[in-house]
Amino acid sequence: MNDFKNILLAWISTASSIFAAIEMKTLITIVSAVILPVLFFTIGKTVDVMVQVYFRNRERGGSGKIK
Repeated sequence: MNDFKNILLAWISTASSIFAAIEMKTLITIVSAVILPVLFFTIGKTVDVMVQVYFRNRERGGSGKIK
């Protein structure tokens, strides 16, 4: 549920850029206004999970390497 709220917040925060892209009526601006927030969310979430796994392994006394 927390991930859903985060992605919903990302979409709501980019609503103005989506409306501006629709107003310009060019495909590349529409695609970038829709795809880039999803891409940035995915990259950010991946980094977040990798850091959590790293710290969990380090806390357990492991080498800190992801196996």
